Amino acid sequence: MIDREVLKEARSKNRFLAMAWIDYRKAYDMVPHSWILEALQLVKVAKNVSKLVRESMENWKTVLTANGETLGEVKIRRGIFQGDSLSPLLFIVAMLPLTTILRREKTLGYQFGREKKLINHLLFMDDLKLFAKNKVQLERLVSIVHGFSRDIGMEFGLDKCAMLVIERGVKVSDDCEGIGLPDGQMIKTVDEDGYKYLGVLEGAGIKTREMKELVRREYYRRVKLVAGSKLYARNLMDAVNVWAVSVVRYTAGILEWTSGELRAMDVKTRKILTMNGVFHRQSSKDRLYMKRKVGGRGLISVEQCVKTEEASLCEYVRASEEWMLKVVAEELDNEESKAEYITRVEKERAERLKEKKLIPIF
Repeated sequence: MIDREVLKEARSKNRFLAMAWIDYRKAYDMVPHSWILEALQLVKVAKNVSKLVRESMENWKTVLTANGETLGEVKIRRGIFQGDSLSPLLFIVAMLPLTTILRREKTLGYQFGREKKLINHLLFMDDLKLFAKNKVQLERLVSIVHGFSRDIGMEFGLDKCAMLVIERGVKVSDDCEGIGLPDGQMIKTVDEDGYKYLGVLEGAGIKTREMKELVRREYYRRVKLVAGSKLYARNLMDAVNVWAVSVVRYTAGILEWTSGELRAMDVKTRKILTMNGVFHRQSSKDRLYMKRKVGGRGLISVEQCVKTEEASLCEYVRASEEWMLKVVAEELDNEESKAEYITRVEKERAERLKEKKLIPIF
């Protein structure tokens, strides 16, 4: 959401904006244990917790086997485990010093919002995005990140790194060579296909049209697979809600969906269900989207899903004390709360269903 507002502001106010996307090579596998323990001390984690982590690390090992024969044990001296609930927390702690260092750079970054506050990075796990007002500043920020990464023993995944300089919403072609690193390697300029940051394609702006098409295609693919399965009614609807609708839910508040686009997706969803014998074309579409406890079938409408998530995000942003989210809140125009929206939609569906005449089928 902040990402979208920064790009929108730079485009509307004809400003220069330089960006770099930094990705670490095998981030989870490469983070050194020694640095994790050092970072735990820097953030003043309780001694008993640090001791537990340190002593656990000493016993981390894996067993190598081939053709059913055990070849031996290998002690794990760096990296953390994928899928482990503690590992994300350890990785965040290991990256906290980097975000602290970047925050201290008071002259490097992009001035965002009415108060012109400085923003120079967004960091989510190992996905880092840097902001600057020109390429020179961006090179300095990249140098800081590269130096920190080298010191703690981590490396850039250069094939997943990119940079871009834009002016008035258009890519500046003079900066197409990229940014050189101290070790002689280079971060290249993002290509015309854009860069996927946290699952969303970006370039000089968020590639809304391309992203919408990707989301629609994946959503319909999943609906077709579930509708063609042999699941019973309730399980089938639950599968669509969890596996298919979640694809669209993720984009709520990021992509600017219109009501017409969302309704069209709901219409095609009903067509797919009808073609697979899951939904009769003369059945009530309102009942299809009502909860099972009130006599409905429990399918989540794509339109309602996105509108609900947007209302929820608006409430969260307005209640936040984070200055960046406060800037975003100034641009919001959604006055209806999540609870009010859900209540209104459910009431309207129930009223339409009551007014519907029963048609006997012989």
